[in-house]
Amino acid sequence: MISAELESLARTGGLGDVVEALSLALAELGLDVLVVTPLYGVTRLPSLTTRWPERVTARWGWGPSDVRRLGIVETEPVRFASGGVRRVALLDDPELFGRDGIYGDRRGPFDDNALRFAVMSRGGLEVAERVWPGGPDVIHAHDWHATFAVLYARLVMGPRWARIPSVLTVHNLQFQGVLDESWLDRLHLPRAAYRPEVLWHEGRVNLMKGATAHADRITTVSPTYAREILGAEEGCGLALHLRAHADKLVGILNGIDLARWDPRTDGAIAARFDEHTAKAQRPVDKLALEKELGLDPRAGPLFGLVARLSWQKGLDLLLPLLPELVNRGARFAVVGEGDRGFEEQLAYLAAAHPGRIAARIAFDPALARRVYAGSDFFLVPSRFEPCGLTQMYAMRYGAIPVVTDVGGLHDTVDPIVGARASETGTGIVAARVATDAVHAACLAAMRLHADGRPLERAVVRAMKRAGAFGWTDPAAKYRRSYEGLVARRRAPAASGRSA
Repeated sequence: MISAELESLARTGGLGDVVEALSLALAELGLDVLVVTPLYGVTRLPSLTTRWPERVTARWGWGPSDVRRLGIVETEPVRFASGGVRRVALLDDPELFGRDGIYGDRRGPFDDNALRFAVMSRGGLEVAERVWPGGPDVIHAHDWHATFAVLYARLVMGPRWARIPSVLTVHNLQFQGVLDESWLDRLHLPRAAYRPEVLWHEGRVNLMKGATAHADRITTVSPTYAREILGAEEGCGLALHLRAHADKLVGILNGIDLARWDPRTDGAIAARFDEHTAKAQRPVDKLALEKELGLDPRAGPLFGLVARLSWQKGLDLLLPLLPELVNRGARFAVVGEGDRGFEEQLAYLAAAHPGRIAARIAFDPALARRVYAGSDFFLVPSRFEPCGLTQMYAMRYGAIPVVTDVGGLHDTVDPIVGARASETGTGIVAARVATDAVHAACLAAMRLHADGRPLERAVVRAMKRAGAFGWTDPAAKYRRSYEGLVARRRAPAASGRSA
């Protein structure tokens, strides 16, 4: 696996969470899994690491000197009783990766990200060849940063690499790796591939388009998102191209790490609980969260939101509603960072409504857990959502999600319907992606809160549902996909177990 993020080392969002948990789940099923990622300046290295004695050469351009000599730092392998093992190798190139950020810093995105992730991808393939002489059984690339791995293996590294099956997981199609034509010559991409069926798109190089053309399997992180990206609205300009490759497109719903996200054992929250003790213990967590954030401990419902503050996450649909909802008795706890305009708007709203709206403009995983445990409701008003993990975390911790009916939100949150013994559902689903629909969903949440007992029953249903969101089933689907590709592309290797 090649990924720009890995949760235990360096992450900005769900990509790192998914690669971490999926790689471990695959190893637990008996696969030999190698994850390759850069050693950033912000990487949190564990205490036990090993530096390879020799550097690995990674070609990034066509010229004789267009190579990087990468140091390799390997973390301690994780071994399972099944015989599987998960290894992590970090690419050490301080000039490219040793910066105060993964994709950018306070001044904005790094202007050489294409080069950085080309080196990451080629370096990942070179490391894999040293771990498994002859290369891996399957290459699994994650998002546009690793698209180079699919392209290099298929187009420029010779027939042996071209025969290795590749899987590309699209975590968010909005980010496609779009470059000027000049990057073809700079980044070892053949001009023969600069045509409309592969890399050419509207006069520019599109790495996602090229990789989806050449990957043997394209996966998205939920079944509904796989269907949505074939349409014009969510296809982000690639809908026609993806429809041409729909036979190799499959949606596999992300899971969550149930051991790491467990309110029964979580040391970050004030009171531990399960679905049987939530009624007694969650109020303790709610009171602790209110105190931490300076919110008035009133009887009204507490809405939580943990998100990247962006247009995708529907902040523009939600924020104009907050003053009116506050006047009705609601309170809001918001944690996240992102677009400066949304950050400033949240700061203004918090100042205008002290004790009713709390905004923490930060990436704070521990506080996020306390929001999940202490909120009555959890807001995910996304315009589109490839999968979403926060609604699953929230349900695991007993916060009822209030969501739009898109992508993975559709696949994980069932609308609450019925009464008493016939009640079903785990969340409140807005009728459409619009401000008035989000407003109606929030009002429905407030009515549910006022009813009392129906909310208590919904909390139990949500927590039980979230207990099924583990990685065992998704990992098994990925494994079957790998095995099918290996069987189809070449005779299985003796081990048949590496990825």
